[in-house]
Amino acid sequence: MDGMMFTSPDGKILDANPAACRMFERTREEIIAAGRAGLMDASDPRLPGLLEQRQRTGRAYGELNARRPNGEMFPVEISSVVFKDAEGHTRTCLIIRDITERKSADAERERLIHELQEAVAKVKTLTGLLPICARCKKIRDDAGRWHALEIYIRMHTEADFSHGICPECRLLLYPGH
Repeated sequence: MDGMMFTSPDGKILDANPAACRMFERTREEIIAAGRAGLMDASDPRLPGLLEQRQRTGRAYGELNARRPNGEMFPVEISSVVFKDAEGHTRTCLIIRDITERKSADAERERLIHELQEAVAKVKTLTGLLPICARCKKIRDDAGRWHALEIYIRMHTEADFSHGICPECRLLLYPGH
């Protein structure tokens, strides 16, 4: 469940739902007493922009860092809208979602992508035209040297060879067997 808070635009918290209490690991009263300054990371460079956007447009959406009582920071997604209450006072409603798991999954995905890109970069492949002798099947490298097919492929790929004899060659090499 998402945390919800009713606040005033100056950062005073008027009410918080149970999900917000669990998320911030505080009682409703502690959340109200802490206010915005006690719950959000004031040094987060995104905070002034979100507050300015909300003041200018009446709504804001973004990510910020929040703070638990032990000082632990955690990422949250904030959605906020400005409205007038029954007495005509300007109020704000905040919906707050803890996105720690999503950020962790994103970081893991980025790590795996990086590992995959490194692995792909290490894979040796053969592409293009290979100059090959029509008789002995040696391949000419870029320096003009000729290599046995197996040696050339082993040098330029991760492939290796095991040898055998096909049925046609067996008949040519060992007639009568």
